Amino acid sequence: MSFDRRVLVVDDDVAIRILIARLLGRMFEVDSARDGAEAIEKLRDHDYAVIILDLMMPRIDGIGVVNYLREHDPDKLSRVIVVTAFGSGAEPRVAPEIARFMAKPFDVGELLREVIECGGGAAETEGKSSPA
Repeated sequence: MSFDRRVLVVDDDVAIRILIARLLGRMFEVDSARDGAEAIEKLRDHDYAVIILDLMMPRIDGIGVVNYLREHDPDKLSRVIVVTAFGSGAEPRVAPEIARFMAKPFDVGELLREVIECGGGAAETEGKSSPA
């Protein structure tokens, strides 16, 4: 199965959305959403290689997005990377089917590796250049 080369970044912090978009922009097309409601709209319209998801957001939070995916497209849960300041150790209780959790503040190199791995190596077809 081939993946769309898109990544969805879902976070209410605009600085984090910009940072991640710049980090991944050379290898992926990056869409962003400021909350779970906006993310769900985008998930209805596009297939994403990776979904980078914060948990604590206004309107619909990250748990709401996880619940939406559980109900409508559970296979996409394997493409989720949760990046959150939410308490450590609670992650498996929040979403046991999601294997990738990163605490804020996060290491950008580690996030890049996780995205490439989670996306099935889709970014590697673009070459080995590293983002600035």
